[in-house]
Amino acid sequence: MEVALFLNGVFEDVLQEIISSQNLKEVESFYLQPYRGSEILLLKVNNPSDSNPIQLFISTTKNLNNVCYTAKIIGWENKKNIPATRLEGINNFIKKYQPNEKEVYFEANGSECINLIKIKNLVELDDKFSVSYLTKVSDDKPLKRRTRAGNWSPVKIPPSYLFLEENILAEDLEKELEEELEKSKSLTSAERIERLSKVDKLPKRTKILSSGFQRNPDVIAEVILRANGNCEKCNKPAPFLRAKDNTPFLEIHHKIFLASGGEDTVENAIAVCPNCHRELHFGHR
Repeated sequence: MEVALFLNGVFEDVLQEIISSQNLKEVESFYLQPYRGSEILLLKVNNPSDSNPIQLFISTTKNLNNVCYTAKIIGWENKKNIPATRLEGINNFIKKYQPNEKEVYFEANGSECINLIKIKNLVELDDKFSVSYLTKVSDDKPLKRRTRAGNWSPVKIPPSYLFLEENILAEDLEKELEEELEKSKSLTSAERIERLSKVDKLPKRTKILSSGFQRNPDVIAEVILRANGNCEKCNKPAPFLRAKDNTPFLEIHHKIFLASGGEDTVENAIAVCPNCHRELHFGHR
């Protein structure tokens, strides 16, 4: 299992200063100084280096709930253990390439700061992604929404598709597939077979973006209760029971679609079986 580190709520100006100095290409590595008095055990134990880097994910103070930057951690030290001669050299580096940081500090805003992290390849993500995509190593659960800056967490490396440059809206992807399907239907079987022989058998990955509505759970609960286990369109019992709680599986359908301005109310909703639900969306009306 590959493990990474998530840093929560780093100041944007600190990161942008590093990127500006990074663009000069005079040096490759820079420093971060989290506000906490406890050691980052993941870094202490694994001893990151150029040949053994650890992936870093960063949210900012202004965007706590999204991963906004990534970098490679190539070094870590407890500031208390840095010899005075080395500390002077690091301070001179910081004054030149990270002047807003000024120096290695041991206290900030009333918090002890003992971790000195050395990073390289800092990148600001064009497509930020939710911190909930990061899974904690400690309990294998997604990170919760952040309410304030500070702290860190060892996390699992997230799926590679989060970093794909190409992305598409879910609605556009479905529309594009429908258009291409119509073109495919117009070909002969021989033409389709010839085309199939020339393409990769594995589909291309892309990041699919979608938008939706925050549904009212009280509406769902009331409509499911009203249906009493039967589809409110075909009047047949639900086709199967849910594995998690052994209740009849029915889906909520809005008679006037939410996307068309329909209300998320008990009156505008019915509980239906999956087959009827698909018919209501895609069948003849």
